[in-house]
Formats: sequence, C-alpha cells, structure tokens
Amino acid sequence: DSDFMMPNAGFSEMRNELQSRDALWRRIQLECQQMHTELQKIRQYKDMQEMYLKELIPWKQQNHVYREEQSHRSEQERTKTEISDLTEELHQKEITIATIMEKASLLERQLKMELEIKDKLLAKQQVCKQAKPSIDSPNKQHGNFILSIHKPEHKNVRLQSSLYFLLFTNHHFLFIAQSSPEMSFLATAEKFLQEEEKHTRQFEERLNLHLEELQRYSEDTLKRYAREQQSKHT
Repeated sequence: DSDFMMPNAGFSEMRNELQSRDALWRRIQLECQQMHTELQKIRQYKDMQEMYLKELIPWKQQNHVYREEQSHRSEQERTKTEISDLTEELHQKEITIATIMEKASLLERQLKMELEIKDKLLAKQQVCKQAKPSIDSPNKQHGNFILSIHKPEHKNVRLQSSLYFLLFTNHHFLFIAQSSPEMSFLATAEKFLQEEEKHTRQFEERLNLHLEELQRYSEDTLKRYAREQQSKHT
C-alpha cells in the first residue's frame, strides 16, 4: 500500500503544479488580452490624433492666411485714410498758399501803382521847379490868384480848391492835400511826396511780412511731411 500511495502522491503533486501553472498561464493570457486591448485603444487614439492634426494644420494655415489678409486689408484702409487726410491737408495748404500769393500779388500791384504815382509827382515837382520863376514873376493873373487865396470872403470856389492831389491806395481812399495861404506849391508837393514815401514803406513792410509768412508755412509743411514719411518707414 505504501508503494501505491507514493506514486499517487507524486501524481497529485504534479497535477497541483500543472493546475498552478495553468492558472498562471490563464492569468498571463488575460493580462495579455487586456494589454492588447489597451494597445488597440492607444493606436486608435493615436490615429485619431493624427487625423485631427491633419485636419487642424490646413485650418491653422487657412486661419493664418485669413488673419494676414485681414491685417493687410486693415493696413490698406489705414493707408487710404492717411492718404486722404494728407490730400485734404495739402489741399487746404494749397488754398492758403494761393490766398497768400494773391495778396502778395495785390500788394505788388499796389506798390507798383504807388511808385508810378510817386514818379509822376517827382516829374511834376521838377516841372514846378522849372516853372517857379514864371510863377514868382509879377503878372496880373497870378496876383489875382494869390489875392483870391488870401481873402476868406472871396466866393470863387474854383480858385480856393486849387492845388489838390489825388491818390488811390489799397483801400481806394482819396488823399487830398490843399495848399494853405502860408504854404507854397512846392512845400505842398514835398509834403505829399513824404506821405507817399511813408505809404510805400508800409506796403513794402506788409509785402515782406506776407512773403516771410509764406516761406515759414512752406518750410513747416515740408518738415511735417518728411516726419510723417519717416514715421511710416520706422
């Protein structure tokens, strides 16, 4: 009996060992299946990520292109607005410059008129100087003329209103100089010439002021335009 029990005990031990190994094998198989399932899931997730990236890259590219187009359009609109503003500003400056030039031309014409009148008066003064001996010579008509000036009760308006000079200035007013009984013809003409020289200097000063203002305005315009162009390139 003891001999029979020993092989049975060996078989029982081997069977238990096999069962233990079979359980271990099954557990390993189960773990392998689980790992395989996890691996499949990981592969599926990776494939989904790749597909998403493939779809995302063109979208990003399109979005980038769209943003660049929008930025370019905004820059174009901003440039158009700046050009429009500069054009309007230059137009206003051209109007201002044209107005100043028109005023300068008017002052130049008026100054020319003043100089022509002055030349005429100088010529008249020379004629008067040449005619002075004949004026001072005692003749009857000249004596009556002087007598009519010195008599306030005399009714002859034509003789009292003699020796008048007419001058048109930039405001078209009349400058009238009448000789008094105590003032000679030459003294009256000299006074008138002094007034003309005074008006001529005033016109020259005004003309110079307008020309200086025009020059400063043009220089400021060029400097500002240069700064704006420089700021665009920086």
